[in-house]
Amino acid sequence: MAEKKDEKEEEASQASLWWMFVPLFLGAVGGWYAWHKHKEKQKEMARIMLILGLVFTLIIIPFYIWLVMQYF
Repeated sequence: MAEKKDEKEEEASQASLWWMFVPLFLGAVGGWYAWHKHKEKQKEMARIMLILGLVFTLIIIPFYIWLVMQYF
């Protein structure tokens, strides 16, 4: 019984993969929020979300600058 309870608690404490979309949609801010929300439970996944948010922000900003320069 104790093993089943531990497995259920572990599953409940795991972050959903849907959280990976937060850094993609909100960039660095979303990465920081997802990291802050999950840093105690799953350190590695939280770190990945933070890095994903930062990298996506660094990729998208030059694209936005290029897009604006095309019209002005």
